[in-house]
Amino acid sequence: MSRLLLLLALGAMTIQGCSSSKVGPGGFCESDGDCASGLVCKQNVCTYPNNGECRPPCKEGEICQNGVCVPSGDGKDKDGDTYLAPPDGNDCNDFDHTIHPGAPDYCDGVDNDCDGATDKGCPKCQNGVSRPCGTDIGECTPGIQVCSAGVWQGCNGVGPQPEACDAKDNDCDGLTDEGCPCSPGQQLACSADVGQCKSGWQVCEEGKWSSVCQGGQLPVPEICDGKDNDCNDGADDGFEIGVACTGLGQCGEGTLECAGEYDTRCSTMPGGSRDQSSPEVCDGVDNDCNGVSDEGTEADNAPDTCTLAQDLGAIPDDGSSKVVAGNLWPSGDEDWYVILAKDDVTKDIADGCDSFLFRVSFVSNPQNTAKIDVYVDSCPSGNPSAVCTDESEKFEYSYNGHFHNNENAPGMGQCPCSANPQAGMATCADESKKFYIRVHAPSGQGNSCDDYQLLITNGVP
Repeated sequence: MSRLLLLLALGAMTIQGCSSSKVGPGGFCESDGDCASGLVCKQNVCTYPNNGECRPPCKEGEICQNGVCVPSGDGKDKDGDTYLAPPDGNDCNDFDHTIHPGAPDYCDGVDNDCDGATDKGCPKCQNGVSRPCGTDIGECTPGIQVCSAGVWQGCNGVGPQPEACDAKDNDCDGLTDEGCPCSPGQQLACSADVGQCKSGWQVCEEGKWSSVCQGGQLPVPEICDGKDNDCNDGADDGFEIGVACTGLGQCGEGTLECAGEYDTRCSTMPGGSRDQSSPEVCDGVDNDCNGVSDEGTEADNAPDTCTLAQDLGAIPDDGSSKVVAGNLWPSGDEDWYVILAKDDVTKDIADGCDSFLFRVSFVSNPQNTAKIDVYVDSCPSGNPSAVCTDESEKFEYSYNGHFHNNENAPGMGQCPCSANPQAGMATCADESKKFYIRVHAPSGQGNSCDDYQLLITNGVP
């Protein structure tokens, strides 16, 4: 059986209803005042105030359950949905077998899945607006529900009740007296030619009315497919199709539409009929409309800790160079690199000049957001001295002063040098060093997902 509620989107309207009729034994109630004289409301059923006895006595094919006559079978599952009512189970409405734990949850003012929450995740309705609800299948009657505090309130129509052996479709599932006694050869009309439903017939099998509508189609729970599955003259009711919505990120205003049997989405979201999403780019905007901006645009794999620094290998002092690129995204990201700058003493002695000169410089530094710190031989945890801090252009490192035969010549180095100490000459020695380079954004300065480029060289140019 479906959730028999009609939720067609209509304009604002209000009605008032009144009735002097009182509910008889076994009828649905919310308080004692709903019941006929001499009856009380117990577990939403009008019954006699006695010790659980049924007065008058139950008819053939019925049993007495807490003072109420119900069809023979499991009296703890009055609606036949296989979910037991408390204290034996957690079916929160044992009169309606469309309501039980795990049932589809709709935007209808009802806790359909018995999780204690009503209309969770549903868009807010406009306070004071009314709309038709319910169904006229069987003994049920349509009603009106009103929006209050942004949530649809319950329907005031007559809802399903436990099936009784009275030649009526009490539980409004399209079947009459299923499980009740009958005579072989008897037949009953079932279902109706409404929506996806189709009328058929029930037959008497082994002395009881069948639960099958032969040749017909019974109501089923509504799914989001543009059809009236629960046969209440409303397609996709409970999904709020057509209600205004706003997508995430750059996906703007649209309307709710089906995205699966029980799912909806804003039409401007990815996959929607008015999809406004695009591939993520570095612009501070959530382009793919997933709630996160600029994710996946980081271009480097450099770790953000010194002990895991990306190893760039060794660079000889013959003018060799390396280029590394990355970015500082997301916020708080920093990149660590380690490189061994070689000092080839054999070549230095042969040339008479030590050409060691280690340099790190920015080739590209978007918005001047990236800075470099440089440490020699070990990470900051080893308490080394930072030889460079917050540099945004170039870092340069050499040994023992800079000498050159011609002071006006370009480049620097220890020149001339000799293998052994000599007056006026530097000593050619292997002074290779390992450098740890940290690329970061200073505290309080925003990061950028645009790429930076570093040029690392070694050797007198």
